[in-house]
Amino acid sequence: MDRGRLSENMTPKNMVPNAEKAFRKLRIIQTLLSLLVLALAATLKVVVILYLQGKNDQLERAKVSNTALKLQNQILAQRFSERYIVYGAYLYYFSCGNMSWNDAEQYCVSRGSHLTSVTSSGEQEFIYRKGADAGFWIGLNNQKSSNWTWTDGSRFNETQSKMFWAPGQPNNRKQVEHCVIFWTISPKSWEVNDCQKHFKFICKRKCDSSRPRNENQVHGPSHHVGSKVDRPVNKSTRSY
Repeated sequence: MDRGRLSENMTPKNMVPNAEKAFRKLRIIQTLLSLLVLALAATLKVVVILYLQGKNDQLERAKVSNTALKLQNQILAQRFSERYIVYGAYLYYFSCGNMSWNDAEQYCVSRGSHLTSVTSSGEQEFIYRKGADAGFWIGLNNQKSSNWTWTDGSRFNETQSKMFWAPGQPNNRKQVEHCVIFWTISPKSWEVNDCQKHFKFICKRKCDSSRPRNENQVHGPSHHVGSKVDRPVNKSTRSY
């Protein structure tokens, strides 16, 4: 009796459900493994992205730091390359680069000065002798009114200035010429020009004994900027 029942349980009909159950389990395991692989792949992708973003952030920070360092070096190089000349109670800076009149004034202001005023024939002779053979913006303008004014607040002496204007100046035939440029080809060479044009310029500020002695100052006549060696040197002028 028992042997017959055992024989019945081992028939192929009874073995089919067991095989199906095993197959289903295998499919479930495969599915779980696939999901696990996908989860691991997604996690790895996120890790890689975060790693690369971190590297990019580091690279960007390095670029910013490098740019800031270059800018600082340029500023320092520019500051140390500047040369000031003393005349009377003032320091004068003769630029090497060209700027518009307004940009030149802002440049001077950023260094505690203004575009130079000229209040005497001696000062006019000084900048004539010390300037290279070029045109230089000075602080005289009438952009805001019909009256000529100096940017440093000095009083404009119309009578005295007649000695400094070039023949036929000042004129504003183009109606856009409101700033004054001084050509160092002659002591009498002021002329009005378009403020947007780019020329060299001269900054002027009072001597300040409280400022560091080593700030962009050079000693000796050989360091005069654009000095004209064939002209006599006034004893009251010295270079720093």
